[in-house]
Amino acid sequence: MIQGTVLMVNKFVYHRGGAEDYMLALAEMLEHEGAQTLYFGMQFDRNLPVDTSRFFPSSVDFDNPSGTRERVRAVGRMIHSSEARRGISGLLAETPVDIAHLHNVYHQLSPSILRPLKDAGIPIVMTAHDYKLVCPVYTLTTGGHECTRCVGGSPWNALKLRCNRGSVAGSAAVAFESWLHRRTGAYDPVDVLISPSRYLRDRLVDGGIAPERVEVIPNFVHAGPPPSEPGEGVLYAGRLAREKGVDVLIRAVAGTSLQLRIAGDGPLRARLEQLAHDLAAPVTFLGHLSRPELQQELESALMVAVPSTWPENCPLIVLEAMAAGRPLVASNVGGLPELARHEREGLLVADSDVEELRRALLALDSDRAHATALGEAAHERATAEFSPETHLARILDVYRRLGITVREGAAA
Repeated sequence: MIQGTVLMVNKFVYHRGGAEDYMLALAEMLEHEGAQTLYFGMQFDRNLPVDTSRFFPSSVDFDNPSGTRERVRAVGRMIHSSEARRGISGLLAETPVDIAHLHNVYHQLSPSILRPLKDAGIPIVMTAHDYKLVCPVYTLTTGGHECTRCVGGSPWNALKLRCNRGSVAGSAAVAFESWLHRRTGAYDPVDVLISPSRYLRDRLVDGGIAPERVEVIPNFVHAGPPPSEPGEGVLYAGRLAREKGVDVLIRAVAGTSLQLRIAGDGPLRARLEQLAHDLAAPVTFLGHLSRPELQQELESALMVAVPSTWPENCPLIVLEAMAAGRPLVASNVGGLPELARHEREGLLVADSDVEELRRALLALDSDRAHATALGEAAHERATAEFSPETHLARILDVYRRLGITVREGAAA
C-alpha cells in the first residue's frame, strides 16, 4: 500500500502515444495500491478531464505553427516556459505532493518546471521514453539511421547535419536548446532517471549522466492465456514514419506469398501505399486501430515485424506481440535485442537489409513449428519478466528510496 500523492507530469494528458499510455496505466496501478495521482501537462482539447487542468500552460503547436509569431513563441517555450513554471508553482501551493514522476516534458513544458519542484523539496523521478536528454532530435538518428555524434559530443552536430527534418532553422533551434540545457544543468534536479532499456541507459551515461542516477526498468504488458494455434501472415503495428523502416518491410514481402497487414498511420502513409502499389506487394493498410482491434490483429497474425532503422528503446508493440504469443522478426538495434532475443523469442536481422528481412520472414512462414515455439517462449517471458506486478514493484522500490511510504500488501 502506498501513502502519498504522486504528480504525473507529461506534456499531453490523453492516450496519444506510448509515453502517455504508460503514464496513465502506471497511474491506475498506483491508485489501486492506495496512492492519489494528480496530473500536470499542457492545455489541449483532447486531454482527459482532470482537476488540475486550470494550472496547465496554454497550448503551443510545434508541428504546424500558424505564423512567425507562433514559431518564435514555440522556440522560446522550448528553452524556458515561465507559464509552465507559474502553473506548477500554483498547483504545488494549493495541493501537497509527495513525489513527482515526469515523462515527456520537452518543448511544451520545458525543464522550467523542475526548479519549483526541487525548491518545494519534492523528489523527482523521470522516465526517459526516448533519447532527448542526449540527442537534440529524440531519436538518436540522422537521415533515418543511428547517429551518436551528439552523445557526449557537441549538440551543434544536429545543425551541421540538419537532423530536424532537414530544416536549418529547426535544427538550429533544437541544437541550441540541447546546448543551453546541458550547459546550465537544466535536468540536474531529477533525482532518478528510469530507463526502459539497458541500451538507452548506456547512451545516457555516455552523454554524461552519472550511472548511479539511472535505473533500468523495462516497460510492462498484460499477458493473457497463451494462444491455442498460430495465425497467418505478418503484422506491422506502429507509426508510419521514416525511422520505422516500413518501406524496407514492404520491399521484403514484395514478390512473395506473404500477406502483410499494416496497422497505424503517419506522415509516410501515402508514400508507402504508393510503394506497395508500384511493387504489387501483398500489403493491406488498416489505418489506426483501437486497442481491441489491434489485439485481434495480433492474435490473428503468425508473426510481428519490427523493421526499425532507429534504435528503439522498449516499444510496447514488442511486449504486446510477446504477450500474444507471437514471434518477432525485428531489427538488431537499440533495446530490441533485450526483448526479442535471437532464436529465443524471435529472429533478429540487420536494419535496412531487405534480403535478410525477407529470408527471416519466409523462414518462419515455412516452419510453423519453429514460429510456434518462438511465440510460446515469448509469451512465457512476457508473463515472467514484464508483468505489471513486477514493474510496479520496481517502481515502488525507487519511490521508497526517495522517501515515499510503501507498505507490503494490497490497498484497502
